[in-house]
Amino acid sequence: MPASQTYNFHPLFLFSVIRQESLFEGFVRSEAGARGLMQIIPSTGQEIAANAGWPPDYTGNDLYRPLVSVNLGSDYLNKQRGYMSGDLYGALAAYNGGPGNAMTWKNLVPPDPDLYLEVIRFEETREYIKSIFEIFSIYKHLYDRTP
Repeated sequence: MPASQTYNFHPLFLFSVIRQESLFEGFVRSEAGARGLMQIIPSTGQEIAANAGWPPDYTGNDLYRPLVSVNLGSDYLNKQRGYMSGDLYGALAAYNGGPGNAMTWKNLVPPDPDLYLEVIRFEETREYIKSIFEIFSIYKHLYDRTP
């Protein structure tokens, strides 16, 4: 998966996020208006596309295109990882629950992923992170051929 190389994510991790976000259904739309494989809100997609200079002539419907959704979603998740000082739990919390909330939770505990999960105030976000890492663990067990 090229996006995994571009943004330095394990490809099975990105597949885990996609599975959690959309169950690999590219034309899914959430009640909040998020679209596509990585469930990006069109206004967020617009901001990412403007910063990246791609895709040309972006519209919210571009998020239904798998290549666009995966690249913009990976870009956004990578930015959240940077904002959260490399912490993947924090990046996922920011992706799901908002960067301001994720940083607030991070500042409540020392750098420990288990403690971080415990202070997340949104049950949906806690379960989101747990689910992605559970899926990632299963995918690595099934498909990862690297030592």
